[in-house]
Amino acid sequence: MATLPQFKQRQIARRSTSDIERLSKQYKSSIDALTGEYQTAFTGYQAGVAQKMQPFEAQMAQYKESLLPTYEAQKATYQKSLDDYNAVLADLEKNPVIARTGTQEVKSSNPLKALVGKKDTISFEYFEPKPIPKFTGTAPVAPEVPTAPTIEEFDSSQFVAKKTEAESTLKREIGERRAAKLGAVSRKATRPMLSGAQS
Repeated sequence: MATLPQFKQRQIARRSTSDIERLSKQYKSSIDALTGEYQTAFTGYQAGVAQKMQPFEAQMAQYKESLLPTYEAQKATYQKSLDDYNAVLADLEKNPVIARTGTQEVKSSNPLKALVGKKDTISFEYFEPKPIPKFTGTAPVAPEVPTAPTIEEFDSSQFVAKKTEAESTLKREIGERRAAKLGAVSRKATRPMLSGAQS
């Protein structure tokens, strides 16, 4: 059976334990409430981001499904025209002239024909430069890639500050209880009337 001083010690120990349990429950409930606030705020932030991103996502879908394929097709057509033109130029560089045949009437070398006014026709070959073709194709302009909107980072500083405040409050309260307990123990050692409570 416990003596009266031992009973008091147990009561004090239970009281200090229940105080710490109460403090930890308070801390847990404040952290739970803070977590709920954080999740609500973050959900709102995500909804705002999704709303901001909707026009950009629509523009990006149009860019990928319509604008980019059209540009790629135009680019391929332009490249084929350019390749054909370069092939014509390469052929022109190898063979820059066209051989032609012409005829011309000249005074006849036969005196009888010349007397009557008849002329001789002679044929000759001459070279004419090939015409240089002009390239009329225009390079297609690439469509502008949609720019994503600027999204600010989620500001969690107020929640961090509240959590830090709750932690420091808990530590301070536990520290105060420890200090009070240590103070009570040291008073027993310095005051002889309380020293009997230790036994």
